[in-house]
Amino acid sequence: MESLAWLEAAGWGGLASLGLVVGALAGLFSPLEHRGIARAMAVGAGVLLATASLDLTIAAIGRGGALQTAVFLALGAGSFSLANAWLARRGAKDRKRCGGCVQQATESKHPGSGLAIAIGTILDSAPEGIVLGIDTARSGGPQFAVLAAFMLGNFPEALSGTAGMAAAGRSRRYILGVWLAATLFMSAVAALSAAFLVRMPAAAESCVDAFAAGALLSMTVETMIPEAAHETPTLNGMLATGGFVVLLLLLAIAS
Repeated sequence: MESLAWLEAAGWGGLASLGLVVGALAGLFSPLEHRGIARAMAVGAGVLLATASLDLTIAAIGRGGALQTAVFLALGAGSFSLANAWLARRGAKDRKRCGGCVQQATESKHPGSGLAIAIGTILDSAPEGIVLGIDTARSGGPQFAVLAAFMLGNFPEALSGTAGMAAAGRSRRYILGVWLAATLFMSAVAALSAAFLVRMPAAAESCVDAFAAGALLSMTVETMIPEAAHETPTLNGMLATGGFVVLLLLLAIAS
C-alpha cells in the first residue's frame, strides 16, 4: 500500500485539477464578463480560505500545537508571497484577472510575461498538491470535502485566468498548455509529497499541513480576492461566506 501511495496521490491530484480544465474551457467559450467571473471568484476564494483555516490549520494545531502551526503558516505564506512578488515584477501579477477589469500583461508591452504567467499559474497549484499528497500518505486518500473544495476553487481560478489570457491576446494553444501543465504539476507535487511523507511522524505532518495552509491562504488573497473584490460587485462578501458554508456542508456530509 505504501509503495503505491505516490501513484494514488498523483491520481487524486489529477482529479482535483479537473476544476482547472473545466474552468479553462468555460473561460474560452462562455460569455461571462467581469461581474459574473468576480462572483464565481468570491465563492471559490471562500471555499479555499475555509479549507486552509477550518481543515488544514485546525488539523495542524491538533497534531503539533498552536505555536508550531503559527510558525509554519508564516513560512508557507512567506514562501508563496516572495515567489509571487518575484513573478509580479516579470509580468505575472495579474495572471488571475479576467481582462474586463484589469488587463493582464501582454507580450508586446512586457516581454517575457507569457513565461512568468505560465510559471505563476503552475506554481499556484503546488499547495493543493502538497495537501493531497499528505492526505494520501496519511490515510490512503484525501477527504471528500477537501477534494471537492479544491475542484470548486480551481474552477473560478481557471475561468478568470483564461478569460484574461485571451483578452491579452494569448493563443488557445498557450492557454490550454498552461492549464495542462498546472494539472500535471499538481499531480507531480501530490505524488512527491506522498512518497516523502508516507512514513513521516504526525508532528512533522502538522508542519507540512500548516506550511501548505499558509501558502494556500497567501495564494487566495493575492491572486483571487483582487478579482473578486474589484469594484465590489453586490453580495460578493455573502458569496465568499457561502464558500465557507459549502465546505462546512461537505465536511458534514463526509462525517
